Amino acid sequence: LMEFGLAMEKQWYQRRVRGLLGGEEPLSRTITNNTLYKLGWSVALLTQIFLCHFGLGGPINSFLSWKGWLPVARLSYGVYLLHYGINRAWIAQLRHVYSFLPDFQSVIIFLGFISMINLLAAVLFLTVEQPMANLEKLLTARQTKPRG
Repeated sequence: LMEFGLAMEKQWYQRRVRGLLGGEEPLSRTITNNTLYKLGWSVALLTQIFLCHFGLGGPINSFLSWKGWLPVARLSYGVYLLHYGINRAWIAQLRHVYSFLPDFQSVIIFLGFISMINLLAAVLFLTVEQPMANLEKLLTARQTKPRG
């Protein structure tokens, strides 16, 4: 099924290239691809999730359960919560319309955003999320101990 999803993505890419070069596809093929490629991709991902859950994921399961992903997983929710507000604050302080023409300037701004947001997400994790997780662990541990 993963191959089906990748084949559909390849079809989309080839269709885009042919469209840019002036070639046309039959309407029926375009309708079929546009209707089924997202479904195929989601079914392929669902299949991979189930295979990993039941221990049949092979090297993909090993890669996804690598302990090196733990810091990224812990910071990802904080990054999600913070990025929109920080980007909006930066846009609000602009005095002119920002142009993405100079590539070097765009890369520097992007790297600055990534660094700042990840640093703030780490602070958020250490000051809010981890203490709450410890508190939850203490509260649930007291409830499960038998009295006697």
